[in-house]
Amino acid sequence: MQCAQELGYRSNVLARSLSNHKTFTIALILPTLTNPFYPEIVEALEHTARDHDYQTLFCNTHFHFELGRLQMERMMSRWVDGYIIMGSSMDIADITRYFQQGVPIVLCDWQENEAPPGIPQVSVDFYRAGQLAAQHLLDLGHQHVAIIVDEQQQALRLEGFASTMQEAGIALLHEKIQSGASTLESGYSATKNLLAHPQRPTAIFAATDWMAMGALEAALDAGLRVPEDLSVIGLDDIMLSAHLHPPLTTIAVPKAQLAQETMDLLLKQINGDKDVPALRLVEPYLVSRQSTTTNTTA
Repeated sequence: MQCAQELGYRSNVLARSLSNHKTFTIALILPTLTNPFYPEIVEALEHTARDHDYQTLFCNTHFHFELGRLQMERMMSRWVDGYIIMGSSMDIADITRYFQQGVPIVLCDWQENEAPPGIPQVSVDFYRAGQLAAQHLLDLGHQHVAIIVDEQQQALRLEGFASTMQEAGIALLHEKIQSGASTLESGYSATKNLLAHPQRPTAIFAATDWMAMGALEAALDAGLRVPEDLSVIGLDDIMLSAHLHPPLTTIAVPKAQLAQETMDLLLKQINGDKDVPALRLVEPYLVSRQSTTTNTTA
């Protein structure tokens, strides 16, 4: 050991992987790094992988399925042990084909309008997240509410929000449902549309924090005070949310737990476990800050 240290010897990981058929490397495929939610998930997954002596490769597909297929093929040629694939990164048909070939795969935070057959998945209980957002606004006395949501990929958030409002006797009108694309710009544009309505909402639920930030900016540009004139609540609890002006109320995604559950399902597959759960859900929770307040309008 002393000689090895003096000579700077390093074990040959490639040679070791030939003998045990493991490289102790996992791949993380995600759609983009421009949304702050994804870097925080990457960091949580990297910490969890390191705890299990695994290193992480990651790549962006920029929402292009062809690029996702190409990235997958490239990493498979590098003997990656398993793959964590996030929503909107790849075509589910491609993922299913690889999974059926015996490739260890876990879907993490997959889009809510798809139910991949048999592929292990770890996600957030987004239906519950929508309920929590609605209940928070109801508790503050808001009745004229609106939502900014990607209706296809974020269907459960919308369903949970609308169902809780309906139980309280408040119908979520069609014009109060604005389409967003999980970008700051789409949140800004959707909020401008909502504020132009004759009966503007007193509160907006944006189905991601990134869209909620756009909503805050649009409200300020319209001369409104947040939260006195308009309450805004997001979803994700990205790190930046606590440092906005005002700090953003949000439904938090427990990122460390999401990473731990995802890594657990992936390692079970890598280690040959045949009894891998098809779905695990982590519970979201409310983080109340200064962007929401009691409704005082008549």
